[in-house]
Amino acid sequence: MTERVEPTGLIERTGKWLLPVGDGVVTQLRIDFAFTLIVEARIEIRIETEFSYGAPGGESRFDPSTSTSLAPLLDRHQAQITAAEISKDGRLTLTFADDAVLVVEPDDQYEAFTVTSMPPPGFRGFRFVAVPGGGLAQWVAEHRQ
Repeated sequence: MTERVEPTGLIERTGKWLLPVGDGVVTQLRIDFAFTLIVEARIEIRIETEFSYGAPGGESRFDPSTSTSLAPLLDRHQAQITAAEISKDGRLTLTFADDAVLVVEPDDQYEAFTVTSMPPPGFRGFRFVAVPGGGLAQWVAEHRQ
């Protein structure tokens, strides 16, 4: 398995990126026409298309454009994320400490999600966008001022 660690904390493995969440806690949820999780004020995960969430074998589907359908996810505030990965085909997977998993699949028409780091001044940041039809657009900022 090929592995490369970026200065941003990202780990690149064959076919995917591991996000530097550590055992990060979701400190903020935002609901507009998307469902956004803020992890320790370091990473913003904005989901804009339908996604699945739940314990393995008991997943449910959620549509962020219908805000009332997201009510069961409000307990993700203060939840611990133990792993976060983005596959290069445009799939996002978040694993929580209680073994629940949130999965966003690529969408044929829309950008399914955007993941943006919010590094302190002087450090490099990153952004991933799941592009329509699958795949990723990725940016790495030189340094945040």
